[in-house]
Amino acid sequence: MSKSWVVGAQLSTSHSPRRLLTLDRAMDAIDRVTSSLELDLLIVGAEEIPELFQSLTDRETRPAYEVFLWSNLLSDIPDMLPSDLVINWRGELSRGWAGWAEQEAEVRETFRFACPNNPQARRKTLARMGELLAQYPFDGVFLDKMRFPSPANGMDEVASCFCSHCRSAAARAGLDLQAVVELFERGDFAAEWVQPGIGNGARSSIDAFLSPGSLLARFVRFRCESITGLVRAAYEEASRHGRKVALDLFVPGMAPIVGQDYPTLAEYCAWAKPMSYRTAQGPASLRLEIASLADGLSKMLGLPQAKLAAWCSRHLHGFSRDSITAMKEQPVSLQIVTPQIAAAVQLMAPVPVYFGLELVRHPGVIDITPTLVNDMVAAGRAANAAGAIISWDIMHAPQDGIQALGAAL
Repeated sequence: MSKSWVVGAQLSTSHSPRRLLTLDRAMDAIDRVTSSLELDLLIVGAEEIPELFQSLTDRETRPAYEVFLWSNLLSDIPDMLPSDLVINWRGELSRGWAGWAEQEAEVRETFRFACPNNPQARRKTLARMGELLAQYPFDGVFLDKMRFPSPANGMDEVASCFCSHCRSAAARAGLDLQAVVELFERGDFAAEWVQPGIGNGARSSIDAFLSPGSLLARFVRFRCESITGLVRAAYEEASRHGRKVALDLFVPGMAPIVGQDYPTLAEYCAWAKPMSYRTAQGPASLRLEIASLADGLSKMLGLPQAKLAAWCSRHLHGFSRDSITAMKEQPVSLQIVTPQIAAAVQLMAPVPVYFGLELVRHPGVIDITPTLVNDMVAAGRAANAAGAIISWDIMHAPQDGIQALGAAL
C-alpha cells in the first residue's frame, strides 16, 4: 500500500439475493472497481458463503492487498433469540429498523440488537467470529454493529438496555439503572441538560446535552464501557488467531449516543472507518440518524422543531436553522460532514481513519452520482483522512460512480 491514500471496498453478502452472490458475479463486481482503481483492502461478509470466502482470501487469487472478514457483533448474530435482545426503558425488546421490510427477500438485515452484557449473546457472536477466522485466511476482522440501537430504530430503542445483565453490570459500576428508568418515566430529564457550544466540531453532540456527572451522563458512559468491553473481547479473540481488527463507527457527533467511545476504541484497532454517509436513507447515515434524533427529541421534550433547529444552529458546527429540515429532502451539508471526518481523524490518532464513501445504488434508499462521489473525496482530503472505504457494497456500486472515484484519485 504505497499510495498516499488507502482505498478499500465492502462486498456485502447480506444485501443481494443469494442466487446472485456467486463467485463469478462477485469477481465481475470487483473487476469493475479494479478497472478504474487499485484496491488495498477488501471487506467481505457478513453472511458466510464458503466459495466466496475461500477464493477471495486465497493468497494466489485475492483481489486486494488485505482482505478482512465483515463481522456483525450485535445485530443479526448467529441463532439470535429474543432472550439475546436489548430491552428498552419500557421493558420492550428491540424491534429493529423496518426500512428493509419491503425488500425482505433481498436484504437479510434487521437491525435488531443483542445486548453486549448478555453472556449468551457474547458467546455466540465471539465464537462465530473465531470459527470463521480459524477457517479462512483473512488478514483481519472488520467489526460492525458493535453498538446499541440508533435513533433510526426510534428513541425508545436508543434508551436501552435495561435487561438483568445490564442492571447487574451497572450496579457493579455504581449506577442504578432503575433510577434511569424512573427518569425517563417522569419525563423530566431535560432539567439535567446544559447548552455549551461544540465549537470546532470535535466534541460530540451528546456532550452538548449532558452535564458532567449527571445520571444520564453516567448512563451514556456505562453504555460506552459495555461496548468497549465487547470490542476488547473481540480484539483478544482476533489476536489469538493472529489477525488485525478494524472498526465500523458512527461519526463522532453521534457515536456516544450508540455507545461508541473513539479514544478508547482506538486501543483495539489497526484502522477505523467512520460512517460518514450523507445521502442514504438508512441506519448510520447522518441523513436519517440526525433527522430521527431531532424528531425523537422534539417529541420527548415537547419542544417545537423550530426551537430545536434554532438551538442546533447556535451550537452545532455546520448547522443552520434549515439543516434538519433540508436533510429530509437532500444529502446532508458538507459543512456538517467534513468536520465529522476531521474529528474522527483527531480522536483516533495515531490510528489511521479511512472514511466511509457512499457508493451504492439501491432503490428507495440511496442513489449515488459522480458529483456526490467527487464531493466526498474532496471532504475526505480536507479532513486529512488516510483513505476511503467504498461503502457499503460494491455489488450495487454504479459504474459511473466508480469511474468518478478512479478519476478523482
